[in-house]
Amino acid sequence: MSMKNSYFEIPSPFAMIERWLNPQSYQRKLELRGKPLTVSWTKRADRALAQRGQPLLAEMQLYFSCVVKKRVLFHEATLGDEVETLAVNDQLHVAFRPVEANSCDPVEFAKNYPVKRSFESKGASKMHPKSISVDFKKGRWIGEFTI
Repeated sequence: MSMKNSYFEIPSPFAMIERWLNPQSYQRKLELRGKPLTVSWTKRADRALAQRGQPLLAEMQLYFSCVVKKRVLFHEATLGDEVETLAVNDQLHVAFRPVEANSCDPVEFAKNYPVKRSFESKGASKMHPKSISVDFKKGRWIGEFTI
């Protein structure tokens, strides 16, 4: 069994140095669905956002399948009316939604993360993100959020 990407993974000293050299330099406190949300991003992300012609949407997904997984997806366009979107600034918008998978197939889950629909339950509606951090590294947007 691999310890990589597990809860028991020992943090890489290189990742720790990376976070020290490129801290979350910008921060904004907002309210999403009546709950506080702290959005932070690095200088690299700020430079990449400034070069864009349209806002970037960071969607925080709480993915219910065989397991519950947190993931951040980045979109060039809006998600439509079904998802509440919040503007952090002119270049960055955020959204949060719990989603449900089509089925609990471990192979399909690992490959594609199939989404059936937005997941609406009493438990899921009580979960709210507390913070999201955004970075731009090696030409890719990277995000993490906490519940």
